[in-house]
Amino acid sequence: MCSELGSFLRSRRARIQPADVGLSPQGRRRVPGLRRDEVAAAAGVSTDYYTRVEQGRATPSWQVLDAVAAVLRLDDVEREHLLRLTGPRLWPQRCEQHAAEGVQAGMREILVRLVDLPAVVLSGTLDVLAWTPLAAELLGLHPDGERNMARRLFLQPESRLLYPEWNTVAAETVSHLRRISVERPSDVELVHLVRELSVTSADFVRLWRRHDVAAGTSRRKVFYHPQAGCFELEPEVLASARDRQTLCIYRAETGTVGADALVSLKTLDLAGSDDRLAEAPRNRQIRDGMRQTPRRQGVLASSGATPRAIGLSELGAREVRVGLEGVDR
Repeated sequence: MCSELGSFLRSRRARIQPADVGLSPQGRRRVPGLRRDEVAAAAGVSTDYYTRVEQGRATPSWQVLDAVAAVLRLDDVEREHLLRLTGPRLWPQRCEQHAAEGVQAGMREILVRLVDLPAVVLSGTLDVLAWTPLAAELLGLHPDGERNMARRLFLQPESRLLYPEWNTVAAETVSHLRRISVERPSDVELVHLVRELSVTSADFVRLWRRHDVAAGTSRRKVFYHPQAGCFELEPEVLASARDRQTLCIYRAETGTVGADALVSLKTLDLAGSDDRLAEAPRNRQIRDGMRQTPRRQGVLASSGATPRAIGLSELGAREVRVGLEGVDR
């Protein structure tokens, strides 16, 4: 994780200009943003010590990291990410195994009552575990189709039509995956997801190398639907810390274009077939072995066996190059 820590710190100091920390630029600068000596001086440590921290040759105290975070103007999510990158001494970290998840009972009970809104239950790796009929209509979800939102976003061309502000949605998605890659370094599904996207999507690689981290989603999201047109919806998010699942509900204020669009989606849903809510087939590759839960009041859920979690150290040299850290090179 040392390489990851250094890459993150370099990417953050590249965003800060000397004037932002009260310094006057002198002469020609060879690097964008702050130099190591400038970060060190502003944080109250020696240049040699900060250099060793950035290179992974010194383990800083939380006080030093807090000072560095202040200099680099990290937000709360970035500060948490920085602490996680230093390892379990500063951020106790559980390397648990995660895979095919079933929808938490509380999430299901809420979801079945949201018949008039698009809503989805997402895993930490952005697998859609359950959805309402209007979510199927809005997002084009189908039991037989791809249900990972990151794969859909980067590997399916139609996603650029669905999301007119595709670049913003893509950046949010990668920032989320970058953050949880540190929180869950041994998550087999996450490792495979990042590795797959890193060799199939140049856009993903470009955004991954930015080292941006974020939690949650923007307060508005723009959609395009062939029948309902272009409209904005407001995501409301309910997270379950225990199961690391997220319920995302898309709503609109009364009298807005988005509200009219939801009415149109409801009409299309009532006129459509129930086929898209049939049970999903067995997922292949790393999601093999999932058993499907019968559909209940328009909600589709999946649960089942958990495959063995693997760390990056267990991957071959070629695979590591395109794993969580290999993308950064």
